[in-house]
Amino acid sequence: MSRRSNEPAGVDEAVDRLVAALAHYQDGVHRLGDPASALDADLPPALVAVYHQFDGADLFHDALTLYPSSGWTRDHRRVRVGEMGGDGLWVDLDGGEVWRMEEDTGEWLEEGTRFERWLWGWIDAEAVLYERDGEFRSGVIDPEGNLTSEIAIEHERKLLRRDRGAAAPRWRLARALARDGKLEAARQEFETVVEEHPRFAWAWYDLARLSEALGELGGARDEAVAAADADPAYEHAGFFLGWAARLAVLAGDEAARVELAARARTADEALARRQLDGARASLEAGELDAARELVQLVLAVEPRDLAALDLKRKLDQGD
Repeated sequence: MSRRSNEPAGVDEAVDRLVAALAHYQDGVHRLGDPASALDADLPPALVAVYHQFDGADLFHDALTLYPSSGWTRDHRRVRVGEMGGDGLWVDLDGGEVWRMEEDTGEWLEEGTRFERWLWGWIDAEAVLYERDGEFRSGVIDPEGNLTSEIAIEHERKLLRRDRGAAAPRWRLARALARDGKLEAARQEFETVVEEHPRFAWAWYDLARLSEALGELGGARDEAVAAADADPAYEHAGFFLGWAARLAVLAGDEAARVELAARARTADEALARRQLDGARASLEAGELDAARELVQLVLAVEPRDLAALDLKRKLDQGD
């Protein structure tokens, strides 16, 4: 019996298909290393299968660099196998998951559940952007230099087609749908992310923002608290609690505000000062809505903060 089209491919089949997908492009778009002859026994089978085809690669004019196995770096039970967009690409040696470490934020994002699935999906997704000769397709970039909404949505869906359990691509898909005004579709994707990855704090926070936009303040507050509870030791847990306190204010629930504000201050003593600095920076950048939200957060946590009250007055008056 043949494999059904909606069933995931096995490791060897997926590797064969991703190699075939790379061969679709003209010479020079990709540079592949020679096959690896010997690899450590504790490596995930999917990573081994890919490196038995090519030991390192530069794909789509260096959009993704996979290091030769001799250049890998181990850190505890993860190995850094490459980089994309300046961010490190890591593979978990126990579960085989693919992780991206954002250099500018220090955040870890789970990009894939298995290396060959992730790589196959990534190649499919980049095909949305590139022609066979490696040039960008027309109409994929908006006047601000970002992917258009349609392309951003299609890009993440291509990734998920090959690796349906991947957290970060589904999170980015949900955000792209929300930016495009498809709020109910975005909610479904966010809810899938937090159901499958309950420790993904930023997905909980984005779901809270979406619920607020839909007028569901109670649910939004619960989701903001869930963002904080996803990892109480996380450096942004206090911010999530402050956001929940802000939502309590909007809902007129003073008892909840008091409780959440106390939790936020305990989690992050400098929360109000930092968020007030952020509000000032947003105001200077002309981002008035962001400035108002941060002032609301500060006053939810510290209702008598004179500097925040003054900034609120300026925003209310349009100074």
